[in-house]
Amino acid sequence: MKHSTDTLWTAITGGTSITLAYLLGGLDNLVAAFAIFMACDYITGLMVGFKEKQINSYRAFRGIAKKVGMFTFVIIANQLDIVTGNEGGFLRDTMLWFLIGTEGISIVENIGKLGVKPPEFIIKALEQLSEKGEDTK
Repeated sequence: MKHSTDTLWTAITGGTSITLAYLLGGLDNLVAAFAIFMACDYITGLMVGFKEKQINSYRAFRGIAKKVGMFTFVIIANQLDIVTGNEGGFLRDTMLWFLIGTEGISIVENIGKLGVKPPEFIIKALEQLSEKGEDTK
């Protein structure tokens, strides 16, 4: 009986996951929320693009490039925490709070363009998150 194992696939996905977790300072609830906000922003952006008939591959690629840039900022903030000896992850967490706030505001704008009025408490909470990141400058 021949067994087929996907050792190479497992090594690649495992190695990528561990590397990403290290670079991002771990895969905690804050990173998960950030990833979810990014996905929601991208999807609502695509929906607006379809609605306004302005969707094209260049704009979609620009959106993905922007998301990669955001992850790069989180990696930089985490590495700054490491080299400065800040074990609490202050810069990383602050960067994530700020980016979650800006992604949330973008989601609210996109949903507004789709004709749905967002609740005021959501808008205020997202503005506070975005300001929380800016206040630490």
